[in-house]
Amino acid sequence: MRKLPYLLPYLLPLLLAFLLAGCGKQESDLPVNTRLGGEFTLTDQNGEPFSQAALNGKVTILFFGYTHCPDICPAVLARVAQVYRQLQEAGEADQVQPVFITFDPERDTAAHLKEYLPWFKANIIGLTGSLEEIRQVAKQYGVVFIKDQQEQDYLFTHSDYIYLLDDQGRVRKLYPADFTIDEVVNDAKSLL
Repeated sequence: MRKLPYLLPYLLPLLLAFLLAGCGKQESDLPVNTRLGGEFTLTDQNGEPFSQAALNGKVTILFFGYTHCPDICPAVLARVAQVYRQLQEAGEADQVQPVFITFDPERDTAAHLKEYLPWFKANIIGLTGSLEEIRQVAKQYGVVFIKDQQEQDYLFTHSDYIYLLDDQGRVRKLYPADFTIDEVVNDAKSLL
């Protein structure tokens, strides 16, 4: 019985550490990508300035593309919408924000994005800006896009990754355009 008072100073901090470990948010296993991302300000579909800081507190599913894309971009937006709807069914969509950044500001004006994005029924925020602003944000995320100048109804050659950002705006994972919906849903949930 005499050993208990002697061990108490060692056991008490250990017990407290175990109790506190169960409190708060569980950290995700997804690594933080420190080479991609960062602060930006563009124009949203309502014509208002929108900064990356406005996304803090929410997990973000980010995609770069353009609305006149004939194939990949609308297919990816439809898949992002499926992710969002699954999170909605689980009661977690209010903590997740899909964001679409155009690299075609000439045609993808704020008004056009406001008309186009609701078709996906996923509360997607559309962002545009000057070509220079968009190039800067694209560079921060390693996005490549090249305008085909030879056609009147021009197209773009572009990278097509989808970015998962945590509630602090840090890139946690990249997905190819043909991502698995359940994988993104589960990864997003791990960041909530």
